[in-house]
Amino acid sequence: MKKFFVFASIFLIFLTSVSAVEKDLFFTLGPKLMLNTDDHTKSAPSPVSYSLGIGGDFWLKNNVLIEAQASFFTNYYLWDGERAQPAEVENRTATALSAMIDLTGGYTWKAGESQKHLLSACGGLGIFARHAILSNGVNPDDPNRDTKTKASDDVSSINDTFFKDLNFLYPELAFSYSYILSEIWKIGGEFRTYIPLGSLMNGNGMDGMIFSLALKLSYK
Repeated sequence: MKKFFVFASIFLIFLTSVSAVEKDLFFTLGPKLMLNTDDHTKSAPSPVSYSLGIGGDFWLKNNVLIEAQASFFTNYYLWDGERAQPAEVENRTATALSAMIDLTGGYTWKAGESQKHLLSACGGLGIFARHAILSNGVNPDDPNRDTKTKASDDVSSINDTFFKDLNFLYPELAFSYSYILSEIWKIGGEFRTYIPLGSLMNGNGMDGMIFSLALKLSYK
């Protein structure tokens, strides 16, 4: 995990230092929906979170695009005795401070007579970094109504599962559109879908799959 972040940082510093690469800084704002297929617990039905993101677009030769992004949001979780599950506010135990870190590559098409319409398609890898803390209003000694374990112990169990069995690894596809407003500004939107590798390997199918839709504002 640490090696990935070190490699990504070195790679992005290299891209930034290459003068032949066209670079944009961008900001995103929008909802993320996490698919919850479990119907046997008191978990939340496919919760929606709202995220803020920051990233960079790097165009190489022939409109090849490399993109790096980090988006930040929060989720409620409960512990069902085996897995960390999304929770509604009345059943929450933990609040997860979450960051989705994306590194993707793909291609950009320029459309229209003025070449001001940019359409991009990318694929890559998302790292879902999460850390759970006890939710506001929940006491460390509050018992889990199903397992009778303490809330503080449930938070520890939730954190353990976040980085267990590849639950942090999400291959992704990304599609975006931008319109060139001026020499330095672009505006548009993006759609991303994240495949839960850990859930697939554990036999839970697409449980935890994430769909992301965001407004995108870019600055050169």
